Amino acid sequence: MRFYVIFTIIFMFMLLVVLLQVHRQARQSRRAYVLTLLGGLFVSLFLASTRLMPESWPMSLARPAWWLGYGTFGTVAYLFLYQVILFIAEQASRLVLPFMAPRLRSPQALLAVVVLTVLTVGWGVYEGGAVRVLRHEVRSAKVLRPVRVVALSDLHLGALTIDARLERLVRLVGEQKPDLVLLVGDIVNDHPESLEPQAAILRGMRPSLGMFGVFGNHERYEGDARSAQVFRWAGAELLRGRVVDLPGTGVQLLGVDDPGRAGDVSGVLASEVRSLSGNLDPARLHVLMNHRPHAWREAVQPLGIEVMLSGHTHRGQLSPFYLVVKMFNTFMGGWYEENGMLLGVSAGAGFWGPPMRVLAPPDILVLDLLPEAPAKGS
Repeated sequence: MRFYVIFTIIFMFMLLVVLLQVHRQARQSRRAYVLTLLGGLFVSLFLASTRLMPESWPMSLARPAWWLGYGTFGTVAYLFLYQVILFIAEQASRLVLPFMAPRLRSPQALLAVVVLTVLTVGWGVYEGGAVRVLRHEVRSAKVLRPVRVVALSDLHLGALTIDARLERLVRLVGEQKPDLVLLVGDIVNDHPESLEPQAAILRGMRPSLGMFGVFGNHERYEGDARSAQVFRWAGAELLRGRVVDLPGTGVQLLGVDDPGRAGDVSGVLASEVRSLSGNLDPARLHVLMNHRPHAWREAVQPLGIEVMLSGHTHRGQLSPFYLVVKMFNTFMGGWYEENGMLLGVSAGAGFWGPPMRVLAPPDILVLDLLPEAPAKGS
């Protein structure tokens, strides 16, 4: 709950800055300005109320409220960004081009900010549904036959999820003809008791070697038991600190849960990974599901785990705000190779909070595990 209080305070600050700029640009009267501030306070409280809304309320009520609340947050974020840029430009112009300063606080400047924001948000809503496929392959003598893995993360199923988009995602996964589907955390976001229809859509993937998953931080926020039910509805087996052999493939699959809390997350994850070491078969290739791209260098590589698949970062989701996310994550998205080991970080196939993505398109990871190619001339 503390996070959402901070989230709302940030929103109120951004909105206040926007309204102050609007007051200057539109040359509002004092009364109009006070009414605008009161309207802004109402919008802030409405945004906060979406998270406080009882999950027993029907999805038909929750969905429009969440879309309106979080859509407003994303819109205000870009109004704030462009207004701050405009204010800085205005102050700089006072020093070098004084005649430009009045134009930068005019109604025309306000209109430009609104148009830029509408274009940015419109693009973000579109890009939020344009899922990319990021491919890679690993060849190893340990692999007995080709195995195609599709990894999904950060679907954030809940009130903001549109079933049609989820169905398109499942079709996209099906087009990859996966042998194995991995749900690498943050599949559940909110209203877990209402997610059986969305989980049923995921069940339609039906890979031949099965579907497995681990918890991300959002599953832990919603409660382990309630989140586990969603995975069962989807037909996915949870690997919570477990190792399983995939018969006839030469591959072992590992999974660790996210701690779901602040503090020394990397240290906790490193300890969880090390606890699996006694179950590792050195004759098999190992694939680890670990929601956050942490502890790869500290624990995963030293254990010789060849592949780790993660998500969590969303690549920042909203550019240029991704710079804040990058402060806490070394690996933001894509494929990374070090010391013969591979890390795949998905930007996620969904979104969290504002229902949009700007210059951070969603993706799925497709990994082909292949037997080592025979030597030439053999």
